[in-house]
Amino acid sequence: MKKTFLLLLTIILLVTGCGFGAGKNDESKDKGNVPAEDLNPGEYPSKTTGISDTLPGDRLFAVIVENTPAARPQSGLIDADIVYEALAEGGITRFLALYNNTYPAKVGPVRSARPYFVQLAKGWGAEFVHVGGSTQAYSDIKRLSLGDYDAMHITKPFFKDKSRKDPHATYMALDKLLKMNRVSNGYDYQLKFNTDGKKTNEITTVEVPYNSSFDIRYTYDEQNKHYMRYINDKPHTDRESGKQLYADNIIIEFHTKRVLDDEGRLEINMAGQGDAVIVSGGREIKCRWERSGDSSPVKYVDENGSQVKLNPGKTWINIVPNGLNVNIE
Repeated sequence: MKKTFLLLLTIILLVTGCGFGAGKNDESKDKGNVPAEDLNPGEYPSKTTGISDTLPGDRLFAVIVENTPAARPQSGLIDADIVYEALAEGGITRFLALYNNTYPAKVGPVRSARPYFVQLAKGWGAEFVHVGGSTQAYSDIKRLSLGDYDAMHITKPFFKDKSRKDPHATYMALDKLLKMNRVSNGYDYQLKFNTDGKKTNEITTVEVPYNSSFDIRYTYDEQNKHYMRYINDKPHTDRESGKQLYADNIIIEFHTKRVLDDEGRLEINMAGQGDAVIVSGGREIKCRWERSGDSSPVKYVDENGSQVKLNPGKTWINIVPNGLNVNIE
């Protein structure tokens, strides 16, 4: 009797479309509108990588990850779909790593927020993960109503790595964070991807010399077909696997900045527009970034006014000061 009832209920739902996103545009390819048993990995590409060989996730987390020498090698960056890198005080760089397809058991070291990372996370509508933050960052979290998980206010799923000393010892279990309630009203996926994934061999090296201590380089590896990442001529690796970090797309955004206080904290203007360079599919695309506000989604527009499409894969976005001598060859 119970099986008969369940079969009838299934038939009714299939006829009415109840719960399956009836009336929505099929071209959206939003897996959230389709029953799990009908999902086809090849038909629903990830909105953060454009790759369709696995099913995309349904949570989007943005995690602040440290990049001082004491924090390397980091854990979990290799699993991020998109990674932003920008300067913080003292000439160091810091990361905002976005996870939408893989939720690793260990990400970190997780560190404190800065206003421009808060604004970037809000632009994506992401669920923000951090350990404290500057006064202005906290002010922006409140101003923008950004949902966050802060290790200063909650414990689990943050934890300490006993092999490292504070402030480099706080990590996050993203797989366990999935069990906690969402703190986002909706995600805003911003990147556009090609479907053919064609590649050339025009660009083999991208150098982003933030300063003498943070000299970043991506070198194309013909064997594995990725741009492998280096810091100060040393491979930038993942602590857990030992594998080298890599990018398939490299975006460089040029921004104005100024020092805010005696601690050297920075203001980076995220609103408006500025020059950008994209390396994707082995070619260089000169374009501009556009954001209508400091926490708005970004568009990358080429010289013809068209939105730039990336090759499917992982994307690293370097936020750099105007005038930085970036070398692409």
